[in-house]
Amino acid sequence: MVNDDRPSTGPGPGASTHRADMIEAWREQRRARRVRPDADEPRTTGPDGFTLRRWRRAGVFGADAVRHVERLLADLRDARSDDETAPDWALRLLARCLDGDPVAQLPSAVKAVLEHRESHDVVTAMTVIHEAGLPWLTPPGQNRLEDLMGSEPTVVSREMHPTLTEDTAGAFAAQYALRHDGLAGLSATVCARLLPWAPVGIVDDLIDAGVVTSDGEPWKARPDAGERDYLWARLAPEQVDEETAEALGWQEYLRRRRFLEGEDAVVADAEAADYAGENGDDVDVYGLLERAAEGDAGAIKGLEYVLPRYLVLRLRQVRDGALTGNWPAEMLADRGLWRLMSALWEPKAAVSPRRSTFHALAALRHAYDSICAGDLKRARAQVELLVEYDQGNPGQVAEAWNMSAYLALLEENLDGALAALGQIAVNQPRVEHNRDLLERRRTRARNDRPHPSNPYLELGLPHQSPFWKQRYRDLRRESADDREEAARLNRAMRRIQQAEQQEDLSDFFVLPLDAETFRLPDDLPVTLVPPVEPLPRRTAPLDPDDIETLRRRALADLLPTLLNAPRRPDHQHRTTH
Repeated sequence: MVNDDRPSTGPGPGASTHRADMIEAWREQRRARRVRPDADEPRTTGPDGFTLRRWRRAGVFGADAVRHVERLLADLRDARSDDETAPDWALRLLARCLDGDPVAQLPSAVKAVLEHRESHDVVTAMTVIHEAGLPWLTPPGQNRLEDLMGSEPTVVSREMHPTLTEDTAGAFAAQYALRHDGLAGLSATVCARLLPWAPVGIVDDLIDAGVVTSDGEPWKARPDAGERDYLWARLAPEQVDEETAEALGWQEYLRRRRFLEGEDAVVADAEAADYAGENGDDVDVYGLLERAAEGDAGAIKGLEYVLPRYLVLRLRQVRDGALTGNWPAEMLADRGLWRLMSALWEPKAAVSPRRSTFHALAALRHAYDSICAGDLKRARAQVELLVEYDQGNPGQVAEAWNMSAYLALLEENLDGALAALGQIAVNQPRVEHNRDLLERRRTRARNDRPHPSNPYLELGLPHQSPFWKQRYRDLRRESADDREEAARLNRAMRRIQQAEQQEDLSDFFVLPLDAETFRLPDDLPVTLVPPVEPLPRRTAPLDPDDIETLRRRALADLLPTLLNAPRRPDHQHRTTH
């Protein structure tokens, strides 16, 4: 006689050894899955053999399984609320089973009740079904539940995977992909189903796997505005506005925005101070770019550490172009690079202003610098190219002809100087001042004329510079052993002193007419500014809570495909974990 705890094998002649083996395997399986009583629960006498046999009709085998199923059914019955919508027949059947009359329709009734309950009730019920080893599952449902409830991932055959119609939210496909490292293989349809409800951490996992991109603006699927902004910043950072970045507290974006707008956004911080570069360069990319915009060539090495590779290559083009004064057109168009290019480039000969707008300004500055350095031969060569170029802006053209007039004055070629001034189309008081000076000079005998040079220029300063005294002292110290140079500097100093004492600078040729014409632009080097990077991920990868959310949703969605009428344990009952 078999023990009461053993399932009936049904009538039939000659039960085979193979059948007995299957029953014994089922017993071992049931014992392995038997749910342990809670530690704080007192042990009670289990159901008698008669009761156990009645529960077998409902697919519940073993005393432990009966106790847990009874507790589950009681919880489902007692958890009814005013808005209960579960079918009356299912609730009556639960009550009948609890009253001691279990029937085979119990799994269908449990399924009908669970379809109207919260996901945590579904998880609780399926946990009991799984751990008790109840044969209430469809063959596909058995495999799916093993994957959803097991501690280790199981391989579910392709035919056992739920269809898109069954996995309505994509929850099973997502949790299966996460457990089997297969996120990259998720279809666009599954991802579209996940976007409206999945935890943000799961969406981040999909972004990192490359299956959710900015195509189709997926952030719009999120119901929460903050989550929409977060995913927008992660997927399409170049589209984000300042208000959104402020709301996200996205400091990197805001610093870049302030830099491009010319605000004083570069503040030394701890990270920048900790940079251990060979020359102590600041790691702050915007601080380094600001230095580059000011013409500090020392910022180049630091920028090579912090810029993306393609921008490092562009920066090296800026540096290498200074060897010959040739740069690509897009670099010449970036006015923010002009100071750096000018600092790196020392023209060896006259610069053709026809090459670009930058070269036109560089030629003008080169002529002026040559005059201030006393290299009149180089200055004349450069000025000749400038006055031949008639496509420059009016200010630069005026300065070129004014320098031509000054060089003619130094040679006492007054007619040539007046002719040069006559080419200036702009009407400026300083042009008239220079013209009057030349006219007065023509009326004087050559020996009665004062020295033709402008003493400020001889000190390397623009006309009427207030810093001439400090400049004179610096140059005197540098030329302490050069008597001829010292005499030239002393003469210039005395002429300035005398003119200032008499408050009469009428004998000094004014150059430049407008110092702003020679200034390099204060623009930012926009072609070196890195693109806005996606907002860094702010959620934990593969967060257990997020995966649990997927599992709960999958159990609720797949509930109709999981439960079935109970099967006999010796007929296709699972015998493996």
